[in-house]
Amino acid sequence: MSPPSSDFERVVEALAEGVVIHAADGSILRFNQAALEVLGLTADQMSGLQDIDPRWKLLRADFSELPEGEIPSVEARVTGKPVVRRRLAVRLANGTYRELVVSAMPLRNAAGEIERVVAAFLDITRELAVVNELRVFERFFELSTDLLVVYTSDQRVVQINDAVTTTLGFPRERYYGKGLQALVHPDDLANTLGVDTDGHQEFTNRLMTASGGWRTITWRLVKAQHDQLGTTYFARGHDVTERMAELNELHRTRQLLTEGFEIAELAVLERDLVAGTTRATTRLKALLQLPPDASEDVRLADYVVPEDLARYQAYREKIELGALLPPHGLRLKTAQGEIREVRKWIQLTRDENGRTTRELTVVQDVTQQSLLQAQLRLAERLTSLGTMAAGVAHEINNPLAFVLANLNVVRNELTKIDHAPHVDLVDLRDAVNEALEGAERVRQIVLSLKPFARVDEHQRGLCDVARIVQASLNMAKNELRHRARIVSELRQVGPVFANEARLGQVFLNLLVNAAHAMPDGRAAENLVTIITREEAGQVVVTVSDTGTGIPAAVLPRIFDPFFSTKQIGEGTGLGLFISQGIVKEVGGFISVTSTPGVGTTFEVRLPIAPTGYTGTSTTPVPTRSRARVLVVDDEAPILRSLERLLGKSHDLTLAHSGREALALLSAGLEYDLVICDLMMPEVSGIDVWEQLTPAQRQIFVVMTGGTFTERAERFLAEAKPSVLEKPFTATTLEGLLKRAQSR
Repeated sequence: MSPPSSDFERVVEALAEGVVIHAADGSILRFNQAALEVLGLTADQMSGLQDIDPRWKLLRADFSELPEGEIPSVEARVTGKPVVRRRLAVRLANGTYRELVVSAMPLRNAAGEIERVVAAFLDITRELAVVNELRVFERFFELSTDLLVVYTSDQRVVQINDAVTTTLGFPRERYYGKGLQALVHPDDLANTLGVDTDGHQEFTNRLMTASGGWRTITWRLVKAQHDQLGTTYFARGHDVTERMAELNELHRTRQLLTEGFEIAELAVLERDLVAGTTRATTRLKALLQLPPDASEDVRLADYVVPEDLARYQAYREKIELGALLPPHGLRLKTAQGEIREVRKWIQLTRDENGRTTRELTVVQDVTQQSLLQAQLRLAERLTSLGTMAAGVAHEINNPLAFVLANLNVVRNELTKIDHAPHVDLVDLRDAVNEALEGAERVRQIVLSLKPFARVDEHQRGLCDVARIVQASLNMAKNELRHRARIVSELRQVGPVFANEARLGQVFLNLLVNAAHAMPDGRAAENLVTIITREEAGQVVVTVSDTGTGIPAAVLPRIFDPFFSTKQIGEGTGLGLFISQGIVKEVGGFISVTSTPGVGTTFEVRLPIAPTGYTGTSTTPVPTRSRARVLVVDDEAPILRSLERLLGKSHDLTLAHSGREALALLSAGLEYDLVICDLMMPEVSGIDVWEQLTPAQRQIFVVMTGGTFTERAERFLAEAKPSVLEKPFTATTLEGLLKRAQSR
């Protein structure tokens, strides 16, 4: 850009706004330094550019696409009319954005033709940022639940927020000037006006309300400087009226305790260290399950469970040393053996010499609250376990699917070889059969995980109880095998309407409890028996062990929360309580019989779901010799294994993605069967299903190794497609193909 050669150009160069002069064809003739700074370009880069250039991108004020005809320089050149102060945005070559106010003016020659277009733009990015910050502050100021006040050094209020008017009830104009000062309680006025704003910046006062009452407010001041108003202060207040009332009530309660604990109806223990006496309220005796006429000389330490006694003593020692501690949580074992979760706090009274003369201990029973919290934590752990089980099942099933398929192919091919030199075919077949057996065992492990792999623990459906019991048994085998022999008689029973994961939790808990009732390392001496049967419209599941048994005195409390026959610290005491709740939730009943030294039997009774039975025809249907099959999976080994299994007997088309499958199906190609993986990247089996015709859905089979997303669970529950579970066997595939060929 050459130096300014005219007064006009010198003026343009001196402007703070960016100025660009365009020729009639849109090319840039001249520009000033401010334009270069806004657009982030050098003079060499700017020379010869057009209205529209890849070095910048003009956008609307809301950052949406700006049509070419709305570019101010273009619009002024085309319409011949000026464009005045239009807000736009520009995206620069380095990826940053600027917000602008742009004007454009067409200039005509003597003949009236547009010869030039002058565009001027002002960068308002920083100003908008400041405005936005002020707006955010204003929104915060008005929406804050704290009382916010801005006032000057002479106590004149200049601004308040809605919380002030809401709390005190007066209209906003009532507070401005020195209106707020007039609302201060007379007894607090001197304290309020005498606040040292350079020192103590916190104080409390009472303010009058429109109804004639008083609200107690604690204030914190921040000193600020304002050009027009001089020194100003920002005050943030908290309404502590109710809190102060609570403290006053607590003080009165303590007075009542001093006069008579029974009036207060609190579980309180008072020790008079001068007189050497101890008094316990009726409420405390009831908590400890002591009779009302029992002696009031109670020692709380006698009821603390051994594991909590050290913490209890440490808490007492800190209190005696003068520490101010919050309420302390611990467990008490009542006179009847129940475990209670409590919170307690201790108040000491000292004489003028600092010697403790009285000790008050207030105890609050929080057993029910702790139970609810424990159930919530358990539910969260079960959700995590379900997610983990689903993920493990899915990851195992995919490779296991093609391992099983390939082993089936190898076994089938080996049976065709009658003789081969130097090859021990018998040993080779045995090796393949053993490999198949191992893979089948892995498949059974995956099937055992499935009842525990549910996203929604509240979802219910028809459950196969025998299968759930078997899955729970598989999960508990590691606990059982070193302690007892296992006898299972899992007869097929009617379906139960319940949640699989929660029902599995019941049986798993009973099996683990049975294992823990017997010593480790004596498996030959002990026995665990699991039986399923139907009786009077109910499914009955019994779990029996030959363990230590349960004493008759505690047997009625076996389902109580936090009750456990195990040593303190070895169990939560919630397992049977939660199991009973799950069984009751589905309309069932759980009971227990036990003989010490002989063993224990738990019996679970569940109502059979009133569902109808749909029979299937046994009349053979002729089938075609070769089926046309489309197989879709993103894992190549699975496709190759299916090709080896089916390729010689049927016509297979392989697709490596959902997108490829949709292209084949939309091309009008006809298939007898479509086998499609459920979980695939980009286009999943669900996405493919959603684009199929009703006829195509009839031949569509979802292949899955496990569902661990809510969408997949919902799809299988609502769409109810045909499902091929991974890993699958050759027999399963043959049955699937026969049904497809018979359509």
